[in-house]
Amino acid sequence: MMSAEVTAMVTARYGLGRETGPPVYAARGELGRIWRLETDRGTWAVKEALVPVAEADAAADVAFQLAAAASGVPLPLPVRTTDGQVTVRGPDAALRVYEWVDLDPAASDPSGAGLGALLARLHRVGHPAGGPVGEWFAAPVGRARWHDLAAAATRAGASWADPLAAHLAELVAVDALVRPPEPGKVITCHRDVNAENVRHTTAGALVVLDWENSGPAQPERELAALLWEVGDDAPVAAAAYDGPALRPADFSMAIAVQGHLVEIYARRALDPGAPPEDRARSTARLDAMLARPLTEAGIVRLLDLVH
Repeated sequence: MMSAEVTAMVTARYGLGRETGPPVYAARGELGRIWRLETDRGTWAVKEALVPVAEADAAADVAFQLAAAASGVPLPLPVRTTDGQVTVRGPDAALRVYEWVDLDPAASDPSGAGLGALLARLHRVGHPAGGPVGEWFAAPVGRARWHDLAAAATRAGASWADPLAAHLAELVAVDALVRPPEPGKVITCHRDVNAENVRHTTAGALVVLDWENSGPAQPERELAALLWEVGDDAPVAAAAYDGPALRPADFSMAIAVQGHLVEIYARRALDPGAPPEDRARSTARLDAMLARPLTEAGIVRLLDLVH
């Protein structure tokens, strides 16, 4: 639970008003836990970071969010502290606040058309990139690290060791498609547009969540990642986006992110000192990713579908 001391600090620093009930644990994402906080001024989402957060990075993603909101992209607005900061330091992690948005838990996942149209709207914002594309989104894991992961999984008798071994050659091979980013095409992108982060509200509208991962990327590479995410719905998503024809190299970001995610989930799942929640979550993610990994054959099929 979020302690009374932390709750009082958050409400005071962000000027949220008087607390009318204790914070309620609402959800967990890859980058943080979310608490619902009600005050006499409204309802707020308090996000507790699970990874280190620099204020400058948080300020940069808020600038992108505000530019997107001004362009008509639906999102829960971020809240700054009374002295203009985005984050405050709690006893264990950085905290930040957003306006609360009520999501419809019974709603189906957004359609490929809805996701494609929202991604196009995000890219039309044209928010400048604050620097080069980071390694997580641009550099492949590489043969040696793939083989190290497979060997560690086999030694540990992990439930996902056999699927990883079965796809190992394909995962190594698809890394060869990765090409360096083209600096002239890089803008600020959300970098995590998918059915988990684009949700229906109780009013029926779509809303874009989880902006903390945003940063420099090439729009066509983010489109390629989305098309892989939606699978057979890709032609509809591509038509709604109406972007240029894709090439195999446009999957560079999706390939790099796949490798880094598998690597980090594998390390967590195999770490006996990791919290049980993290190990279970990582194992579930690995099971899902290794059931449908991004491969050269998958890219060829997807390009055939959308062209």
